Order: sequence, then C-alpha cells, then structure tokens
Amino acid sequence: MKELNECIDELRFRLAEGVKNVVIVPHISPDGDAVGACSALAEVLSRVDIKWNILTCDRVPEYLRFLKHIPSAISNLDKPELCKQLSEEADLIFMLDHNSVRREGDLEYFVRNSKAHRVIIDHHPEPDAQNIVISDSQVSSTCELMYVVVTSIWGKEIITADMANSLYVGINTDTGGLCHNSSRPETYRIIASLLEAGLNKEFVHKHVYQMNNISRLRLIGNTLLNKLQVDEHYPVAIMPITKEELDRYGYKDGDLEGLVNIPLSVHNIEVSIQITERKERVKLSFRSKGNIPVNEWAKAWFNGGGHINAAGGQMDLPLEKVISKVHATMPLFFYEYVK
Repeated sequence: MKELNECIDELRFRLAEGVKNVVIVPHISPDGDAVGACSALAEVLSRVDIKWNILTCDRVPEYLRFLKHIPSAISNLDKPELCKQLSEEADLIFMLDHNSVRREGDLEYFVRNSKAHRVIIDHHPEPDAQNIVISDSQVSSTCELMYVVVTSIWGKEIITADMANSLYVGINTDTGGLCHNSSRPETYRIIASLLEAGLNKEFVHKHVYQMNNISRLRLIGNTLLNKLQVDEHYPVAIMPITKEELDRYGYKDGDLEGLVNIPLSVHNIEVSIQITERKERVKLSFRSKGNIPVNEWAKAWFNGGGHINAAGGQMDLPLEKVISKVHATMPLFFYEYVK
C-alpha cells in the first residue's frame, strides 16, 4: 500500500488538473464523522472555487444539520434522478468515512457507473481499490484524517471556524467524547489547532449533546426497559427495535445515536447489538469492548463492516429472521474470532 503522503500528493495533482464538478458521498446512515467530513470538505472546495454537491443515500440526522453546507445535501430518497445526473456529470467523487461503495446504499449504482475518478478518505481497515485511496486506520476518525489531507494540500490557513467545528464533531463523536480510539498525542494537537482556528466547543456540544426531545428520550427508555435482551451463554446484549415503535415515538434520523453504547456500561456485557427495522431494510449496529472484533461479525454475516469495536450491517430480511441470525451466528463468531 502506498504511503499516506504519496496518496495525498496524488490528490493534490488530480485537483490541479482542473477538477470542476465534485460529488461528496458519505456512508449510509451518516454519523457525526461522515457528516463532519462532508461539511469540512465542502467548505474547503468552496474556498478554492470548485463546484461540489453532497449526496446521501438517506437523510442527515437533524442534530447534525447545524454544520455548514449540510442543509444543502441532496438525499436520494427525495431526488434520485438528480443524484444520478450529478454522479454522471462529476469528474471526481469523494467517498468519505467508508471503505467500499457497498456502504453507500442506493447510491452505489450511480457511483459505480460514473466515469468520475473516485477518492476514498477514510479510517476503516481494508479499503477497496479506487483511483486514490487516502486511508489510515490508526487515526481517531475520518475528520482527523481530513484535517491532515486539507492542511497538507492547502496549509493550516485554509481552516475556517466553520470547518474547525465540523472536524471536531467527527473527532469527538467517533471517539465517544474522546473516550476510545483517542490515545494518539497527534489527535489532541489537531484539536488544539482547531481551537486556534476558531473552534467553538460549547456551540458544538450544545448541538450534538443537548438538543434532545421528549419523544427521543421515551424511545430510548422504552428500548432499554422493554427490549434489551442479554444472552444466556455469551456476554452479548441485543436491542431489537420495530418500525412500529419508531413510528409510535415519532422517530427522526439520529434519535437512536449513542443508544447501542449504553449496554456496554454494564461490567459483564462485552458486545452490544442494536437491530432496527426500517421501511427499506433492517439495520444493525455493533459495539464491543477490548479486542472483540465486531467488524468481523458484521462483515461475515450481515453485509457490513467497520472498526474492531464499532461496526454496522444491513439485511433485506424480516426483523425476526435477522434476530435469529444474530443468535445463530453468535457461537460461530465467538469460536472463530474471539480469543
């Protein structure tokens, strides 16, 4: 695999060739890291006069829409023909915070069939082969890597206060408030640089952590009280959530953010799995402690992947069958992957 600096230089040269139309694509169900990276990249492209569009498979969670440029993101759920057209017209597509086009949901077909060069900027292991792959699984987040990419190409002076806020959202949320995957000193040097560039931590924390509504609290409360299951034989907690429950509590995108982490606060639970029934498919979120590689569980049986301690998957099966598959693959996972 090429050195990181060499890959960044490849992007520098590609941009210098006269890139005019850029499409920015986060992964399906975009989180703080994906959305923060999209916002920051859109801002820097605006500053260097390159036209861009952010395309999403579904919708950006409401609590992240305060970030600059994110309200203008185009959802494939609303405008599939426009997403198709913009993908066809692009000469460069950025794949942010995911390592494979399979993680783009219904946008995958458009991206695969576009003639545009594709650029991955991501921190998940084992990225697909693309025209340019800027990947580092040692960094805390894609937003940390985005800071390195942007400042390497344009210098620290390109970082605005809005960009600093966006990058900090990704670093903070992808590390659970700097609780995990955040022991590199360089991570904190970057945060210090973001503060110098105008990062408003209080503003960011208010929007990310203090914008709850009562319906969200009731949905989370119902899940923890009535739906949480702990396996009898393995240290695994499972939380299945039906579409009817989402509708009953007025679910909005982002309302379940962080829920999957809560069972891990119990001392003898090592893995937490949230299984959510949506209109189009069933989505799974995996979290774990220590060296339990839930990304392998998601990858092997649930069309997903991710980090060793945080992964996702999806299935085109009824909810009950997905729950059964989780139970059926549990012994296989612990036997094959857990030492």
